[in-house]
Amino acid sequence: VDSMVFFGLQYYCLRYLIDDWNYNFFMQKTKKVVVEYDNFIEKTLGKDAVSSDHVKALHQLGYLPIKIKALKEGTLVPMRVPCLTIENTHPDFYWLTNFLETSLSATLWGMCTSATTSFQYRKNAEKYAALTCDDNSHVPFNCHDFSLRGLFGMEAGAMSGAAHLLNFVGTDTIPAIHFLQHYYGADINKELVG
Repeated sequence: VDSMVFFGLQYYCLRYLIDDWNYNFFMQKTKKVVVEYDNFIEKTLGKDAVSSDHVKALHQLGYLPIKIKALKEGTLVPMRVPCLTIENTHPDFYWLTNFLETSLSATLWGMCTSATTSFQYRKNAEKYAALTCDDNSHVPFNCHDFSLRGLFGMEAGAMSGAAHLLNFVGTDTIPAIHFLQHYYGADINKELVG
């Protein structure tokens, strides 16, 4: 495979950069956030190993000062071509892009891998259906998704299953349908999502 299907950024932005950061950080009292951070640093790196001034300043700022530029989701991206960039928009928070990089990568790589794998399956299904069938209407159902049963929890199943549904509609991963409705505006009343 020399290309990757880019998928999952909108979910990451809505779920993590907006919902989680607001609920678990910005909507909390500054003192609570700083005490929790200081305690974690003390117990893992040692007392006063890292100041919490940057955490307090970010909390007081009230938003994540970042800008993400990305290719359109669903794009087939050649390997070694970046599908997104992330940069800070405030010089005091230069550290934030590296801080977010791990969660961004951990969220996106699996979804891109599932989307790319199902894309390859779809290409193969179409190729062999064209060689062996008069009617290819079955192809969207050829590679039925049962992935929820073998993944690390409901969220991972929904993420992987949603990526699979970019290329097929057959699924037993029902949370993937809800995922696409909630994060991507899919409408089961107007289209066959899964």
